[in-house]
Amino acid sequence: MNELITTFHIDWKLMVAQLVNFGLVLGILYWLAAKPLSKLMKDRTKEITDGLDNAKLAESEVQNANIKKEEIVREAKVSAKKIISISQADGKEMIKEAKDKATLEKEEIIKQARLDAEKEKKNSDEQVRREASALVAEGVKKVVESYVAQGKGDELIRGMLHK
Repeated sequence: MNELITTFHIDWKLMVAQLVNFGLVLGILYWLAAKPLSKLMKDRTKEITDGLDNAKLAESEVQNANIKKEEIVREAKVSAKKIISISQADGKEMIKEAKDKATLEKEEIIKQARLDAEKEKKNSDEQVRREASALVAEGVKKVVESYVAQGKGDELIRGMLHK
């Protein structure tokens, strides 16, 4: 070993000093760099793990939300169909009521028109009677005047009194 030390010119004091320096540098590097880097890597690993867990949780929540969405859409479709059928039934009922009301109004109008026609006929008949009576009276008056003008008025009066 002595040969080795002399061949390579190794100074044991220098070697001890270099070992101490190496130990100090290694300790300082560990304390200043490796320890914070190790902590940083652990923190980053934890963040990544938490992020993956959150992603899995979010994915399951999305799936649950999709299931709920489909259920809500299904319920909305059922509800819409129900509302449409109710609306159609209500519409048909309203149409039926409107037709019935129109039929009643039509019958009432026809009835009123018949009453108006009868009233108009009675008025017309009454007016014809009045005019006929006036014409007959006028005709009788002219006939009587012509008899009186001819001097036959006394005969006519006597004949009327006998009857």
